[in-house]
Amino acid sequence: MQIRKRWAGCFGTAVLTAALLATALGSATSSASSILGTPHKATGKPIVLGMIDLIGAPVSFPEAYQGAEAAIDYVNNYEDGINGRPLKLDECSNTTLAPPASATCANTLLADNPTMILGAADTGAAGAFPIWESHHLAYVGGAPFTPVESNAPNAEIFASLNVADNAGALAYASQTLHIKSVSIIEADDAQGLATGAILDSVAKSLGMADHDVPLSDSATTSDFAAAAASAESTSPGLIYVEAPTLCPQTVNALAQTGYKGKIAGIDPCASPPAIQAMGANGNGLFFATPFVSFSKANTKQWGHEIKLTEAVLAKYEPKITLDAPALEDFGAIMNIRAVLPKIKGKLNEKSILAAFRKPGNHPNWLAHPYDCATHLVPSQKAVCEPYQQIFQVKNGKVVTLASQWQDGAKYYTPSSS
Repeated sequence: MQIRKRWAGCFGTAVLTAALLATALGSATSSASSILGTPHKATGKPIVLGMIDLIGAPVSFPEAYQGAEAAIDYVNNYEDGINGRPLKLDECSNTTLAPPASATCANTLLADNPTMILGAADTGAAGAFPIWESHHLAYVGGAPFTPVESNAPNAEIFASLNVADNAGALAYASQTLHIKSVSIIEADDAQGLATGAILDSVAKSLGMADHDVPLSDSATTSDFAAAAASAESTSPGLIYVEAPTLCPQTVNALAQTGYKGKIAGIDPCASPPAIQAMGANGNGLFFATPFVSFSKANTKQWGHEIKLTEAVLAKYEPKITLDAPALEDFGAIMNIRAVLPKIKGKLNEKSILAAFRKPGNHPNWLAHPYDCATHLVPSQKAVCEPYQQIFQVKNGKVVTLASQWQDGAKYYTPSSS
């Protein structure tokens, strides 16, 4: 466990446009001052945000913390914080993926009297949430990886991962590509099998035949070959890779067997390291993400948010891996900055949740507008919107495949067992 307490300076995707982002961040430096505006530093009493993130764990998402920190640095140094009060982020790392580690983190973070909890990426959320709830702390933003934070009564999360992204990609495959069958190569752990069950349900709703292939995190070369052979054995129209740490090896194993069909995956499959490791074998892989790309096609509607995000990251986090968890937390801070100043009176669980639960479509940084008064994602009652866009790896870059918003979550029916 490691505690980080910071509220100024720097630490240092749905991934969205990896190569484009690198170019953008490089070019953004020279014009950042004009985009960032005139500095207006917050100097009041800090508003403390607690965070538990997976850093140093077998599956790690340091970019969630880094994205939040970059946005906080901008808000504190240029936007006068929240009504003159700077945001202070206290992060504790769950290094084991397990609930006991999250519980230890939660108890440690309480010592700094957080005003609220900023969601991140934590598979051990079951250990922390009883503590958050007993201390009446609102939980806002982050990546909904487990059923606990996804349905917590004290949580509001701005975009769906795990359910709507996987469902959106499969719905696109069925409805746009007219694919009738899918083989799902899934991580053979609790998280992977649960996500595989989501894909099974969506496939059934869409009338797609599906075949599941579990793959262990300790897989050897022969295991990858066997998984590839099993996935291909049913002659599927699509092979879906749902194994975040094993994606490059799996895709490369499919190529070695001579597979030429369509491949889909989850967001980490299109991270810069994964794209590099897959090489030409990753060409054509598509995936869903709740965030828009930084492409020129989106500059008319999203130009200000794209340019400001580029400038902030160029200044504070130029080496960040810009995947969905990174943008979830960067965007959460920007959404918090838009809402918290409107709260009259004390900031507490009741006032914070009420502010985010006002009915209607509200601006959601680089994503579809959110409405936390509705529940549109099955099994994720705390998630405020289901919509995704579809991207594809093409010649080592990530490009927009379908910019229309996809709502595949409506095809998911949670198990009653």
